Amino acid sequence: MIDIRRQSRPSGRSTLFIATALCSALALAGCASTGTGSSTGAGKTGEKGASAADTDIASGATKAKSDAALREAAISSTKTQDYVAAAAYWGGLYDRNADDMEAALNYSRSLRQIGSIAQALTVMQRAKQAHPDDAAVLGEYGKTLAASGRPDQAQANLARANELKPGDWTVLSAEGVALDQLGRYDEAQSRYADALKLEPGNPSVLTNLGLSYALQGNLDEAETVLRKAVADSRANASARQNLAVVLGLKGNFDEATRLARSDLPQNVADNNIAYLRDMLTQPALWKQMETLDGKTAQAAPATSTP
Repeated sequence: MIDIRRQSRPSGRSTLFIATALCSALALAGCASTGTGSSTGAGKTGEKGASAADTDIASGATKAKSDAALREAAISSTKTQDYVAAAAYWGGLYDRNADDMEAALNYSRSLRQIGSIAQALTVMQRAKQAHPDDAAVLGEYGKTLAASGRPDQAQANLARANELKPGDWTVLSAEGVALDQLGRYDEAQSRYADALKLEPGNPSVLTNLGLSYALQGNLDEAETVLRKAVADSRANASARQNLAVVLGLKGNFDEATRLARSDLPQNVADNNIAYLRDMLTQPALWKQMETLDGKTAQAAPATSTP
């Protein structure tokens, strides 16, 4: 569903509580790990061909083969962006060995993508304790903190990750998200610009940049950037839904409705647009919202963080 409840400043007027938060409520399927076990009877003394050592070696070989197959499935699911399956597969590997950092990082990322933020945070808190100065760990930890609504901590970890290993556009974009959450829009837009230098035209970064402009009250620039994001075949639903909200704020309800319906059930999309219409036609709203001018938003935006 879309939850319209975010602050922005349209066209220099009072702060307006409005934005999109595209959420996925998907259940994480558990991944059953395989187990091995056997019992053999010792018949005659000469029948000791299958010794305890031989059994251990055979069990280890079976587990290694199973781990390899599980990892292959996890990598394949990640590539196809089937994050529910990826979370199950990476979770299986993580359950077998919590010190496997490839599994921990990918498990956390998959959990973030399906909305299991608390579980992802638990995974990364453990990883951060074990590897406090690892750039990849700090980057994923920062993204998870941003997704959980802890922008101060997120920004600190993401800045440190970029300091340790510059050149990761996903870290720069995520830091921009954290800065937007803190109301530091100019700094956020600078991070997005740096990310776009590394990954020109990336629709995920453009979506975040467009939302940043909207939160700042620059709806014309927000529309321009979000239209560019939506035109890219790689764009996801958050780009289209953020553009729909911006268009609604500007009074272009017909196009906003078409975009909203492209990803949402018709009744949900129509209810959102009706809410926008109703809110924007209430004169008392503007006076009420004047008290919010200058305050930073409290809820997380519909950002797109790889």
